[in-house]
Amino acid sequence: MPVTGREMPDPDAAIRPLDEEARRTVAATSARRAALELEGAAAFASVTQALIDNRADVRIVDLSARAVAEEIRHSELYLELARAYGDDGDARQRASPIEIPNYPGTSPHHERILRVVGMCSINETMACSFLELSLSGTTAPVVRGAIREVLEDEIRHARIGWAYLGSSDIGDAERHLVSVWLLPMLRAQWTHWRRQIATLPALDLAAHGCPSPSAIELASLASMRDLVLPGFARAGVAVSEAQRWLDEGAPS
Repeated sequence: MPVTGREMPDPDAAIRPLDEEARRTVAATSARRAALELEGAAAFASVTQALIDNRADVRIVDLSARAVAEEIRHSELYLELARAYGDDGDARQRASPIEIPNYPGTSPHHERILRVVGMCSINETMACSFLELSLSGTTAPVVRGAIREVLEDEIRHARIGWAYLGSSDIGDAERHLVSVWLLPMLRAQWTHWRRQIATLPALDLAAHGCPSPSAIELASLASMRDLVLPGFARAGVAVSEAQRWLDEGAPS
């Protein structure tokens, strides 16, 4: 008879006590995140092409190329969570077509720089803060494992933007470009994040990876204040205008 060691914890033990509404909420939220991760994969395909076209350092290109597959993996993780919480249908969703940001009056080369910075330095850094918030309140083992894996990848994805900003490809002219566009990029990202937050149910299911909308909003604002702006300042980008906007409460 094989030695099995100590009994493994039941992964469903934290899920069973939930009522039907809470289960449906976590399952629907997970399925929705799965679709958003597929959009992230498409966005990183665009970022990777931008880096290739701008002849970025091959190590940065490699990180971005790997991010495409990692975002698809994240989608699968969230689908598994949707099923664990009782989604007995086909939780798989199609990703909506993504809209590639455009920056009027800039050259194609400069547009590609802003695309990388907007997606990685801003959006992915904010995503890390959201995941850290989610992980900090999660007690369900199956959710903790999934969020931890996604967070580890997203940290690398954010570093793509910061590494590019710190590379020899970015000189004074490029830093000035990012300085001019920083506030419009932050406004656009925050508008997008607030739209997403507004669709979330008011239920606080932090123990299952679904913090309340108000907690997510506070974490997102803190991320811009404590991580995004200091990161740009260290890269030599002017942040005073963006700082004033944040100090005013990040108005739309």
